[in-house]
Amino acid sequence: MQVRVVPTKVHGAIDYATVPALAVAPKVLHLNGTRSSSLIPRAIATAGSVVAPLTDYELGVKRLIPMRAHLAVDALSGLALAGGPWASGSARQGTRHWLPHALIGAGEIALALTTKTEAPSRARATLPWKPAAAAAAAAAGIAAVAVIAVRKRRSGPASNRP
Repeated sequence: MQVRVVPTKVHGAIDYATVPALAVAPKVLHLNGTRSSSLIPRAIATAGSVVAPLTDYELGVKRLIPMRAHLAVDALSGLALAGGPWASGSARQGTRHWLPHALIGAGEIALALTTKTEAPSRARATLPWKPAAAAAAAAAGIAAVAVIAVRKRRSGPASNRP
């Protein structure tokens, strides 16, 4: 039975969507006051923003990192993300400090275990996906910033609250 069923192109699209989501997640989940809860997702987002464009798959810009190495990095980052709240002690502060980490980390590990290890040949790789992936990542980032702005506007300054 073949367990590696996720195409590398799909994995790449997920990578480009996950990076901005992890970057803004601490702000959206109101974890900014706790450095230990927000540091790991932001560090993984930073690493992902470097690794994804350098990976040898259809959506890679430079194609320097082999897919197997990329999957190993994903598995390790998923493990760090899932276990981080317990290692740092922030899991004791409540469910919102560990549940998102655990779910996304488990998803990263599962994706690393089920993604194919070889991209299709370069001759068949379709270049229009690169701009589409970049646009999707930009749209996800803009949407996340918009959510934060709306939340700030709704909450308003503390002096205006009844």
